[in-house]
Amino acid sequence: MSQGTGKNLKVMGETQSHGGTFDKVRIMGECTIMGSAEADSFKVMGECSVSGNLSSNLFKNMGEVTIDGNLAAHTVQLMGQTQVHGQCVLQQSSVYGECTVGKSLTGEAMKLRGVLSVAGDVSLESLDMRGGINVEGLLNCGTVDMILKFNAINKVKEIGAGRISVKRKQSLFGASPTRRLRVETIEGDQISLEDTEAKIVRGTDVVIGDGCTVDRVEYSGSYLTSGTYRVGEAVRVTTDKKYGPGEDDENGC
Repeated sequence: MSQGTGKNLKVMGETQSHGGTFDKVRIMGECTIMGSAEADSFKVMGECSVSGNLSSNLFKNMGEVTIDGNLAAHTVQLMGQTQVHGQCVLQQSSVYGECTVGKSLTGEAMKLRGVLSVAGDVSLESLDMRGGINVEGLLNCGTVDMILKFNAINKVKEIGAGRISVKRKQSLFGASPTRRLRVETIEGDQISLEDTEAKIVRGTDVVIGDGCTVDRVEYSGSYLTSGTYRVGEAVRVTTDKKYGPGEDDENGC
């Protein structure tokens, strides 16, 4: 991250700029940055493309940003459209718009109110989601809290977490129309699901709720059901597995 150079970049119209190290970058027009850029703060209210990597302590996008390389930032606020062709390392992030990642995404806490699409794996300490998600790899978290709000794709290949909660959004007029969360495998300690389609749900304490379709449930503690659901089979097993970031098992979760 930038340590401060006294060099600022401010764009009001349409221009090209070479990459480098900056204190502050403000883009309110259209800007193409040739190469990689590093800044203490990087804010976009127009359109910006970066042909290399981008790293910043604060990254805020209220427009359209395309990064050909990797994105690394400590504090992230995404309210527009953000596309990263490489990897993302986002420590504290809030996504209110659309964020697309070409490889993997890692970080600490993410607040998701828009749509997140990741072609690789996602590793976070916590995910607070009230939007849409599409992860083609493993979603590995300490805690996952999802409320399926948007009529958008909600799909994750695998989820591994300590605590997992998936619910549909409720309103004064009843449940809002949503698409189910579709997952191949869910593994965790405490699992509570609604509107979820999964092949295998494996955990300590498992709750299968309204709108769920699960081929097989494996649990070592408690198993509860409610509402309208379908479970192919539920099996009690003996296990001492723990799930979440940094925990390894034979399935890599």
